[in-house]
Amino acid sequence: MNCLIADDEPLILKDIHRTAKSVLGEDTEFFLAADSREALHIIEEQNASGKGIQIAFLDIEMPYLSGMEAAKKIQAVAPHTNIIFVTGYGKYALDVLDLYVSGFILKPVNEKNMRKAIENLRYPIPELTVQCFGRFEVFYGGTPVNFKRSQCKEIFAYLIDKRGTLVSEDELRYLLWTEEEDTEKKRRYVRNIISDIRVTLKGFGVDDVIVNNGKGYYGINKEKISCDLYDYLDRKGKPDRKETGSYMEQYPWAEL
Repeated sequence: MNCLIADDEPLILKDIHRTAKSVLGEDTEFFLAADSREALHIIEEQNASGKGIQIAFLDIEMPYLSGMEAAKKIQAVAPHTNIIFVTGYGKYALDVLDLYVSGFILKPVNEKNMRKAIENLRYPIPELTVQCFGRFEVFYGGTPVNFKRSQCKEIFAYLIDKRGTLVSEDELRYLLWTEEEDTEKKRRYVRNIISDIRVTLKGFGVDDVIVNNGKGYYGINKEKISCDLYDYLDRKGKPDRKETGSYMEQYPWAEL
């Protein structure tokens, strides 16, 4: 996730950055701007990269354009960016209602107020969602993730099934070719599949889902995904009917 913070006072900018880092986590990439002009430039750059800015914390009183004027321009070019105003002046609270932004925080910023704003975003942050019950499918923000080749999807499903346990290249090779002779070409192919999975997920702005130990073993970073299997095993919510039926039904090895 990408987050923009714009404030013309360096110490306050640093303080908001520190608080946002604590609330949003180390995986969030932060872009800092000293004024509205720089903030709009960052928005344009990130839009061009395809990643965009998911959350923008804007001071209201800034040089060049006010935060509210900057917000209107951001909404025009990046309508799904969550804008949260951060200001020392409560008098602006009513003025921002017409902009339909995601939040309004009074300075000094604290974690409690920031968390409350993040929990009530107008545009929820998309996440990588994995469906194991029924057919195995992968989505990002509701959009199906299409892998480069069918083996990529199957290897990813197998790693999901292992729930974070590291799996060797030999085991993945055996999954694809069972008893066929092992060759360097096949081992390379497995590594290429892992690389293709990473490239596909990175295209959605999701990094570090697959981890490895540098010795040919791979696993899933469970913290990076939302998965119906993991939720079921963690007893989150109530099991529904699909959880008493089939599991990754397109893969014979999953029948066990």
